Amino acid sequence: MQITKRQEKILQIIVEQYAFTAQPISSQEIISEHLDDISSATVRNEMVILEKKGLLEKTHTSSGRIPSVDAYKYYEANILKPKINNDVKKKLKKIFALRDLSIDTVIDQSISIINESLKLPSVISSTVNIESLKRFDLIQISADTALIIIVTSSGEIIKNEITLDNASQLADVSTCIRIFNDRLLDTPIKDVSNKLSSIKEIIRTAVHEYEFCIQQIFEKIFSFNTNNSQKRTVVGTKYLTAQPEFRNIEKLNEALGFLENTNVWKHISYNQSKTGKTLITFGRDFGINDIAVASTNIDVGDESNRQISIVGPTRMDYNYVKGLLDFVKEELEAKGGKK
Repeated sequence: MQITKRQEKILQIIVEQYAFTAQPISSQEIISEHLDDISSATVRNEMVILEKKGLLEKTHTSSGRIPSVDAYKYYEANILKPKINNDVKKKLKKIFALRDLSIDTVIDQSISIINESLKLPSVISSTVNIESLKRFDLIQISADTALIIIVTSSGEIIKNEITLDNASQLADVSTCIRIFNDRLLDTPIKDVSNKLSSIKEIIRTAVHEYEFCIQQIFEKIFSFNTNNSQKRTVVGTKYLTAQPEFRNIEKLNEALGFLENTNVWKHISYNQSKTGKTLITFGRDFGINDIAVASTNIDVGDESNRQISIVGPTRMDYNYVKGLLDFVKEELEAKGGKK
């Protein structure tokens, strides 16, 4: 999406000010505190343009604007600059310097400091990477429904139902299952994502409806079911009510349900494994507004990955959140011997 430098500056001001006030931002506030060299009419016109582009939203209770989820995505891609509070940095460094502590103990103690600093809850996830894929099977249930079954080395059975429009699609799925059994058996789950690109090219030449196979098999199965040995610990749920978005009991229950939603965390874990960077996920993608997750993977060279996630309102201070997560990731990977 293309916007002008002035529009980008106005968007930045609104995103960052809204993160601290949780109140719609007016053109007068932008001028009085940030852009006193242009007129109020000019700022209002620019805000209207940003609203038409889907980057700002107008509330019913105020003439000001608030950022949309698309605005936060633009902000993350083009404006965000990680930062960290020096006092918090010093506290974390003291913990990292304690060499007799295990990585998991260091993470637990670090999370306490991060939660208190952000006034937001965190989720600590650990995934065992030694599990591997042992078998793929296909069972046709009806004329338009089939079941794909995956068996892992731990004996876990994963079932995924897919919808078929015609017999040709069933033949394509059968072809995919045969290729998976040829190419993926005994592959550690942690290595599956690295193999998928080459397998997709093989499937492209072997099936009639490639896009159907990608959407129904790759995205549906491998996006959500390649990290099953995952343990999650939620820390600091009390901080949710410190945010105005979650003081309403209905919104609070939505947020708590989000924290317990296994599919959300499998989705985040899978995407995290592909990027290796701090990742921001928005609750809107799962049908829940006003909530977001910033997460990062920590690879310390053993047989499991740790993932730290910060959960908060969509308007959270992403500069600070990302700065904290990047700092913790770098320090802990150095402590664990990961180069």
